[in-house]
Amino acid sequence: MRRLTILILLCVTCSAVLFSQDLHFTNYYYSPLYLSPAKTGDFAGTYRFSVNARTQFDSFIIEPYRTLMVSADMNIAAGFKPYHWISAGLNVFTDGAGDLSYRTSGAHASAAYHWAFDQKYNTVITLGAQIGMTQRRIDQSSYNSALTLEGKSDADLDLLNNFNPTISDFNFGLGFKKKTSKKAYIDLGVAVNHATQSDFMFTGSNTRQIVGRRINAYAEYFVQSSKKLAFRPVVVYSRMFNFQNLFGQLNFEYKTNKKTETILKGGLGYRAGDAIQFLAGTIYKGWDVGIAYDLTVSSAQRLTNGFGGFEIGLRKILVKNTKPVTPPVILCPRF
Repeated sequence: MRRLTILILLCVTCSAVLFSQDLHFTNYYYSPLYLSPAKTGDFAGTYRFSVNARTQFDSFIIEPYRTLMVSADMNIAAGFKPYHWISAGLNVFTDGAGDLSYRTSGAHASAAYHWAFDQKYNTVITLGAQIGMTQRRIDQSSYNSALTLEGKSDADLDLLNNFNPTISDFNFGLGFKKKTSKKAYIDLGVAVNHATQSDFMFTGSNTRQIVGRRINAYAEYFVQSSKKLAFRPVVVYSRMFNFQNLFGQLNFEYKTNKKTETILKGGLGYRAGDAIQFLAGTIYKGWDVGIAYDLTVSSAQRLTNGFGGFEIGLRKILVKNTKPVTPPVILCPRF
């Protein structure tokens, strides 16, 4: 009976993490490949490196949620037409949650093909795909019971020692970007994560836990309102089983120094039924740094003291200069 109780507790705890939590960020700008495989190569340059770190709920639990994501992608001048191109990338992440250190880690390789409809890249459609592995485990050293506290062995630890499943993953996404003027564009996309709906089984249980499909959808509008000021409103929607996540943001960029191309960034957003989002950052000599803070405004603020989460991100784009050939080869679109 006691073993059954442990199994039920583990299943409930881990199911909550699998179904309702999954990985999520306030500022997907620094984790683009996780938002959608179609974001692979969606930048003006040759190589892009991104890092995003998030901590959540550390105001009221001993072991808060901590997420780290690192990605790299590149553009390759190859396609059916000179103004088409392909991209490749790699996304690596690790996430720890709760006092049992329920950890999710994995790596996904991605590829994308970009169809530009003309040589000025006014309209681009992108199809991207990812394949990889995700591993889940529980830290049995964090488990304590009446027996372990007395220095005795506990057979229930086997449930944790043997919990180390590896799950295959396949994700795909579709993106659409269009210039609406010389100083503005729209960016729309949808992605499906965990498309194959892999599953795993707890040791000692015949109940399979299904990793549900996750739908990500996003819409962004960028407009350069003046030589120094630009606005970037964004809406992101996610759904996994019956759990939904919707937020909107109004971000701005202000160029303070033309010589060093220094840009100050800021923004304000709202996650429906959960938190107000505050964003800030800067771009200096090509180094892009940003922070985000979630202020909980739902009923959960009684537990979190209003603190929902904190993120810090870093992004760097490199351009490889190649010797011009005839006809010229354009490596990426210039949005």
